[in-house]
Amino acid sequence: MCKINGFINFNYTKKQAKNIITQMSQQTSVIPHELKIFNHKKVCLGDQALHYTYRGQTYTIVYQGELDNLTALCLYLRRHQIQIKDGTDAEIIVKLYALLGAKMLHKIQGNFAFAIYENTHQRLFLARDQLGIMPLFYALNQNSLAFSAKISALFVHPTIRPCVNLDGLRELFGVCPARTPGKTVYKNIYEIKPGEYGYWQNGKLTTKTYFKFKSQPHTDNVNTTTTKIRKMLTKAVHQHSSSQHRVGLMLSGGLDSSAITALAAQNQTNLKTFSVDYVGNQENFKPTDFSPSRDNYYIDLVAKRYKTQHNYQLLNSADLSLTLHEALMARDYPSMADIDSSLLLFCRALKEHIDVCLSGEFADEIFCGYPWFYRQDTHQATTFPWAIDLTVRENTVAKHLKNKLQLKKFVTQSFNDAVAEVPLCTTDTPADRQMKIYSYLTIRWFGLNLLERGERMATRCNLQIRMPFTNLKLAQYVYNIPWTMKNHNNQEKGILRTAMQDILPKEVLNRKKCPYPKTVDPIYTELIEQRIRALLTDEEHPVWQIVNIDYVSQVLNNTTTHSTRPWFGQLMQRPQYLAFIYQIATWLVEYQVQLDLPNR
Repeated sequence: MCKINGFINFNYTKKQAKNIITQMSQQTSVIPHELKIFNHKKVCLGDQALHYTYRGQTYTIVYQGELDNLTALCLYLRRHQIQIKDGTDAEIIVKLYALLGAKMLHKIQGNFAFAIYENTHQRLFLARDQLGIMPLFYALNQNSLAFSAKISALFVHPTIRPCVNLDGLRELFGVCPARTPGKTVYKNIYEIKPGEYGYWQNGKLTTKTYFKFKSQPHTDNVNTTTTKIRKMLTKAVHQHSSSQHRVGLMLSGGLDSSAITALAAQNQTNLKTFSVDYVGNQENFKPTDFSPSRDNYYIDLVAKRYKTQHNYQLLNSADLSLTLHEALMARDYPSMADIDSSLLLFCRALKEHIDVCLSGEFADEIFCGYPWFYRQDTHQATTFPWAIDLTVRENTVAKHLKNKLQLKKFVTQSFNDAVAEVPLCTTDTPADRQMKIYSYLTIRWFGLNLLERGERMATRCNLQIRMPFTNLKLAQYVYNIPWTMKNHNNQEKGILRTAMQDILPKEVLNRKKCPYPKTVDPIYTELIEQRIRALLTDEEHPVWQIVNIDYVSQVLNNTTTHSTRPWFGQLMQRPQYLAFIYQIATWLVEYQVQLDLPNR
């Protein structure tokens, strides 16, 4: 799990450095364990530091993640007469780096984040996987650098404090739950971007992109395309489901998780599958355009067909409400409210049965499954498709900050900057161009949040989540499939449905997309309303320095869902909005956030 922490150029004694790296490790790892610390001059790495000497130069690595092509990499090293001792990911990566330097990143696939210190050159190398599955945050402090898999670990340092300025509030209210790649809500806290590496030397960090999607003509016909998709996805599923640990699968009865289950069942028996539901949903569920059906019927179809040992995890509203605080601590900033806390509870329940869980996450990102790919109102928009209407966001901001933040200007500029980075091809049709833009933004911005959500909540429970749809070769291949083919048979994710048509029940194959299930239990709404009412009585609470107390009161007292539909509508509705406000209030107090804002 998360075991990557370190700092360089801080003026600590060896005793102070060891104490700080120990505290950082306590933030990033849920299980107590023996630390392996590298502490040399002004460099400290932990907590499972590994050393390697090659041609007179010593390299020290801290690593987290899982390589997809470990076997091939071992063969490559052996061909270059480099001996392999234990064959761990960290050993392979540090030896590849010693042999090839930063070029080694073009050979590795999987989810990873790592740091390597070169003793001879006294420089630090930081790198993150191509899609951003593994997190890697860092803080710049004059001529010093601290890094970690978790933001709160950085705050262990006496000179690094949680501070939020106008730019941070723009992230929080403008594009949340997405986040500008490379940025966080905190001042002077950044992240190594997906597909990026950096060198720290002589008090300066220099970063460089090593991976971007390539845009090129797609020359395969439908049959060849579906065959390749099936082959790549099958390989990824079998690879991720092969483990010495207890393995299970998340199964919602939707296309993506059902496809993963069907493919896993090809070479395994007695599969364990799990789904999440909520107390009160059976009685209170009402179909909508975004959530047309409940999952249970479809789950049972798949579980029965593949003879899985299925387990329904039923969450109650009290636990969901109470866990909002822990979900915030896992994220280190407010994000998706009970969409986060429910996954945290789900992962905790799964951990009682399994250690590794396969998920259908990221299929909607690469195969264009979200509603905004199909709605005409989003096609005419010149902003992020999940943030078309900024009205609620702007109304939520405290009145004295509204003009200073200029959210619309910020979001528009962010969108234009993001579009300028999209890899396009001269042969793209107007429809292909539009959908490639949306696909890239969904992968690079919106999807990054969901990857972080899964990693953070699972790590909190010491559970590994593996996502076959994040396979790099698959993602790159699908990116260039033209829109008419992706939307084969005029169905959302039509090409994926066609690739799976011989192994899935027809009801599942033709099921309209439904989002991750959320609670519709009125008891949950009542619990959140109680917290907001209590918050409103405390007019001196720091949350009202950044949030409009009058607007929150208006939302609280207006129970008409459509008039208070904020953020990205299929998930963040009125109860989630109020829970989000509660998380902001909790965050400001719990993290003792300093607000670096202009005077009124």
